[in-house]
Amino acid sequence: MKKLVLFVTFMFFVAGAFTASAYALTADDIFDEMEERQAEVTTSRSLGSLLVVDSRGREELREVIMYSQEEDDGTVSTIFRFLSPASVRNITLLSLEDGDQINLYMPAYRRVRRIAGAGRQETFAGTNFTYEDIGGGFEREDYEYELTGEDEENYIIELFPLDPESEYSRQVMKVDKELFFFSRIDFYDLEETLWRVLEVLEVEELEDGTVRFREISLSDVKENSRSVLKLEEIEDDIDLPANFFSVRTIQRPEL
Repeated sequence: MKKLVLFVTFMFFVAGAFTASAYALTADDIFDEMEERQAEVTTSRSLGSLLVVDSRGREELREVIMYSQEEDDGTVSTIFRFLSPASVRNITLLSLEDGDQINLYMPAYRRVRRIAGAGRQETFAGTNFTYEDIGGGFEREDYEYELTGEDEENYIIELFPLDPESEYSRQVMKVDKELFFFSRIDFYDLEETLWRVLEVLEVEELEDGTVRFREISLSDVKENSRSVLKLEEIEDDIDLPANFFSVRTIQRPEL
């Protein structure tokens, strides 16, 4: 089944067992339509910015470059690199096959570190995004969900993780009724306290009716911090060398 993409390189997969309701559409109908509206791109290169705002309100604007490629088996591999400022320049994350393998290159140490296990839940380079947010996501069979309401602009779906070790008790997703993209996701911790908020600030509707994300914000409510990713230049269906998505590539000074 086609997967739902968070934005150009950040993958977020959702689904589960639907609970019956009185709404005209089911949760499955909504997710199917979201998948249909997802832009299909084999390869892409994106330039953008990542604004990091800490708990004291201090801001740092970082320039980023990202590459992605859909593999023959339908999985996606990505490279995410900081270009500036100097403190984070060339820190690079490599995700292979939907985050099945995640590697981090730290130029200051000239080495690559494998990110696995609990480390995937750690935040990446001082942002609010975890390694798993960037490199992977959630699989359909990992959730139960139900359509619990709607407002004038959105359907409201609640997702309940089946993994007993999940850090979240539930997630509440709003799905835009017109373009069928998620406009907001609230993440609740095990004590049912709102923890993280993911908001889509800007989308682009392509000529074929599909949608892709242009600007997205992730806030940590507990820490009062925020990270905002904005994609400013996107090139689709570009030529990339064989084995471009590799540990060797992310150690290069230029991509």
